[in-house]
Amino acid sequence: MKIFKGLFGKNKSGEKSSEPVLVAVIQNTVSSEIYQDMLRENGIPFVCRQQGAGGYIKILTGGLFIADSIYVNERDLERAKELYENYIVTDESAEFTDSEE
Repeated sequence: MKIFKGLFGKNKSGEKSSEPVLVAVIQNTVSSEIYQDMLRENGIPFVCRQQGAGGYIKILTGGLFIADSIYVNERDLERAKELYENYIVTDESAEFTDSEE
């Protein structure tokens, strides 16, 4: 839990930061990494966790069966949800077409 305290502890002005909240549980490793990159690019601090021995099993299986739970500060929740929803909608509606058509 030290990682949560470091990310969600006190901010630079000494005020207590908001509590960590779960923003997404992503099963697909590639989608999880893309979403994490989106959070980084938007300056949203986050923590990605797996249940139990998930991290070790993820390494052994290549992440096929382990979901990532992604937590953000409560104050960043709305923006993080917006990024997730935009990513999912864009990802699901993407069509691959031949540029010659």
